Order: sequence, then structure tokens, then C-alpha cells
Amino acid sequence: MNHINTNTNPCSSCGLCAISCFHDAITFGYDENGFYKPIVNESKCTDCGICCKVCYKYLDEKFPFENTFKNKLIYAAWSKDINIVLKSSSGGVGYELTSHYCNAGYKICGVIFDAPNDVCKHIITESREDIEAIKTSKYLQSYTIEAFSQFKKDEQYVVIGTPCQIYGLRRWIHLKKWNDNFILVDFFCHGTPSFNLWKKYKEYICEKFQLDSKWQLVNFRKKNLESKWHKNAISIQDLYGRKYEQNQAFSEDLFFKFFLNNSCLNEACHRCRLRLDHCASDIRIADFWGAKYVANNDGVNLVIINTPKGEKVWEDIKDKLVIEKCNFEDLELSQPIRYLSMNPKRSITLSELKGSKSLDKIYDKYFRRSILCKGLSYIKKRI
Repeated sequence: MNHINTNTNPCSSCGLCAISCFHDAITFGYDENGFYKPIVNESKCTDCGICCKVCYKYLDEKFPFENTFKNKLIYAAWSKDINIVLKSSSGGVGYELTSHYCNAGYKICGVIFDAPNDVCKHIITESREDIEAIKTSKYLQSYTIEAFSQFKKDEQYVVIGTPCQIYGLRRWIHLKKWNDNFILVDFFCHGTPSFNLWKKYKEYICEKFQLDSKWQLVNFRKKNLESKWHKNAISIQDLYGRKYEQNQAFSEDLFFKFFLNNSCLNEACHRCRLRLDHCASDIRIADFWGAKYVANNDGVNLVIINTPKGEKVWEDIKDKLVIEKCNFEDLELSQPIRYLSMNPKRSITLSELKGSKSLDKIYDKYFRRSILCKGLSYIKKRI
């Protein structure tokens, strides 16, 4: 029996099964719908079950961490350096953390978007230039296996990833007895979209705005100089210096319209047990959305301290931050989503993303009419 393909929770595509396999029996690649999935070489698999010990699919049976967010230390925070805030997706807390521990001799493992090669991936680095690239948000699932395979027992790391990636990594380092070597940081994650969406989006942008298909830079959430944090937007530059920048809020961009309507997210994202019910990180960070900081145009982080190690980290970096203590009710108002509803058009969207139809045509056919109908219904009620 192939253990990795059993149990009821959907695969989160974190990659830790491949890292944990002693026999190199598991590799990862995109499935037909554009999601990373394990590929098992049955001739190498010995049915040892080690992959189950790190797998999100077995969370109900194997979850060893009593981490929920009730009764935890919760803060709003942002860097005292306004230049760091304005160059970060929100308040710059993640950058201050990685910068501090890089200076302290830790290696930093975080996500970059390698635009020329069109891949989102984790890297391990001590480079200031790389840390600059890590600090902005990315909206594609990262490939973890190459970086995570390089961890060594005699080195120290700060690792930033999605909750499912950090859950698998926590389980893995627990098995290796390497817990003391790692500071684990995750964030409130909406979900990870199909890479097929990104491919369609590139085709759409290149055709409509005359960009070359080779892109040099992508900033998924660049802060607008006027509206800044609340209306940050995607910014793209190709190899010839030609640019596309969304002038409105990023939610008005075609890529983010699909991302936010939940029509092409990984199946595991919709019932993610790690969004609010469980957490495997030492610290979780996020944007502090909601009414509490609606007047702040620069950027504010929500920060939750989950473990004694997280408390130590917080003590180390808090002098670099403006801090305001908050409570669990503030957290719930800022990050209210426990489970994402699955868009009823998810199956047809994933199917269309594999076809020849352009992304704007897919949106027009399946979603624009429903938005117009909702608008008309609202107007009729008002009348």
C-alpha cells in the first residue's frame, strides 16, 4: 500500500514527504490542474510509512502541538524605519526578524519569485540582497524540496512558509531532533492557486500590454505612493524594461480576481485546519486588516506569539518595532475566515485554464455576469 495516497485530508503540496523519504521514492511535479503533487516510485518505496509522520493528510491523528491562538500574546506592529515599511507588503516585521537573525549568524530560508525562470521557490541564504527579495508577499505555492533538503543539524535557521509547509517541517525536525536549530514563522494564508492560472495570466498580460514573455521582476503587492498599503497592486517588468502596473487595488487585477473568488485554489486550502484551529509555528504574522487600522496607510502587521521560543524572538526584535498589544477578538476581526467556501465553478475554471481560451474570456464567461447580477439585485433592493 502507498501510504502517501491514503487518508481523507487533501494533499497540501508542502513537499515534506519527499524530504523525509529515506529511499528517494517521492518526487514532486505539477499535476494536470497546476498543483504540486507527490509522485511515488513504487519500485523504490518500502512501505515504511515515514512520509505519514510529516504529512498534513494525517493531521487529525498525528498533530502534537496544542497551539491555537486563544490566550496567546497578540500584537499590532510595524518597523520604526518607514523605508522598511514602505518596501514591505505590510508592516515590515518579517524583514526586521530575518535581518536581526541574519546578523546573529542564522541562515534565512524564505521564498523568492524567480521571474526569469517563472518559479516561486524557497531558498536558504545569508545574503542581504536575497533577504530583500524574500520580504515581499508571493501568491503562488513555493517549491520547497531543493531548499529544505539542504538543512544541516549543526546550523541554525529562520524558516518562513505557509502554515502547511511549517507544519510538515515542524514534524520533520521533531523526528530529526533538530528543534533547537530552527525558528519557524508562518502567516495567515488565503490559499495557493493553480499554476495554470499564472500561465494564463502571463499570456493575457503579454498580449494586452505588449510585454515580452520573459519577465525580469514581479512584485505581487507593490505599495502605491498615494493609497499605499490598502491599495497595493501587482507590478511587472520584462527583460526590456517594459512595465505593467495595476493602478487600482490589487483585487481589481485579473489574477487576483480569480485568486480571491476561490475558483482555482488547491483543494486542501478550502478546509485548512491550520488557518485558525492549529498552528505549528513559533510566530505567525499577517496583515492587520479590518477597521482597527483602516486609517494607517503605510502598513501594519498582526503578530501572534505561539511558543516560548517565539517569545524569545519577540524580545530580540521588539526594540525595532512600534508595538500595540491586542487580543483574540482583534485577531478574529482582522482574519475572520476559518474555512474558505469552494467556488461552485471551481471544476469548470480548472478545466478552462487547461484549454485555449484567454483568461479575460474565461472571467467574462463565468464570473462577470454573476457580479453584474449581484449588483443589479442590490440596486433593486435599494429602490
